[in-house]
This record gives sequence, C-alpha cells and structure tokens, in this order.
Amino acid sequence: MRILQYEGISRLSQTVRFFTWNRTSHTAIELDDGRVCEAWKSREEDGVRIVDSLHAQHTPGTIVKAYSMPELSSMQAEDFTSWLIQQEGKPYAFWGGITRFVTRHDPQPFDPQSFKIDDYDPDAWFCSCLAFAGLMHVDFKLLDRIPPWRVSPGIINFSPRLKLDEILRTEGAV
Repeated sequence: MRILQYEGISRLSQTVRFFTWNRTSHTAIELDDGRVCEAWKSREEDGVRIVDSLHAQHTPGTIVKAYSMPELSSMQAEDFTSWLIQQEGKPYAFWGGITRFVTRHDPQPFDPQSFKIDDYDPDAWFCSCLAFAGLMHVDFKLLDRIPPWRVSPGIINFSPRLKLDEILRTEGAV
C-alpha cells in the first residue's frame, strides 16, 4: 500500500497548485493489488473511485511520487482498504476543499487533545483529506495536531512516516 502524490499539469491541477501553494496537486492511495482509490473530478466521473492503475485518466507525463508507509501494520492496511471501499461513490469536494484552504474556515471545531476521527464523516471528500482521514481511522497519523480538512496534497509530503519509493510518470488513460 502506498500514498501517491501527483504533480498534475491539467487546468484543474494548476488550480489546486495555485490555491495550495504547492507543486503537489493530487493525492491517491495505491492498494496492495495495484488498484488506486482516489477522490477524483473529471467530466466523466466525480467522487471517490477505485481504478485499475495510477495512470487512469491522468494527463500523460504527470509526475507521481509513490510513498510507502513502513510503519503501517498489515491489519491497519486491511482496515484502511475496507474503509476506503466504504467511501466509494461519495462526491468530490473540490470547491469545499479549495475554499477551506483559502478562507481557513473549519467545518467543525478542532482541539487536537479531544478530536475523535469517528466524529468526522463528510458527505464529500477532497483527495488528500480522504487519505489522511482514512489513515486516522486506523490509528495511523501521518501528522499530528492537524485536522483532515486542513490537509492539502502538498502537506502530506511533510509526513515523517512516508518513505519515497519511486518517481513515475503517467502514461495516459488506461
């Protein structure tokens, strides 16, 4: 299981990069069987989906950094996969995600000492929030003292729990 960090080149990716001040524009999760779960927006699809590869519908030539999570146990990986499958079909929260990064408006109060991830169940997901919250659900925090709704794709890169495995380029729709 790996976290995939895309440095997208499409218009939508450029918008995300502009508003989040970061080169990374998209986060996805590569499951152990090679399929990819992501919160995704396109003309054809809108929402959490599971696709056959990291190339699916991404602009050819997009840089993808694949990070392993060496400290993630096999039980946590199984539970995370199950949680992601339960999220499949929920809509994509593009403008909700972007406006939160710009306005810093929180959808609910956040106290790092008392926050319980089980109390956070949005109707729609932004890509990085999906990965971050899902890992919190299995008690694997990428970062401390930050709520899922404040996590842009580039913020995930700062996690000390990720190990860069390889850098790839997308080959186009598969």
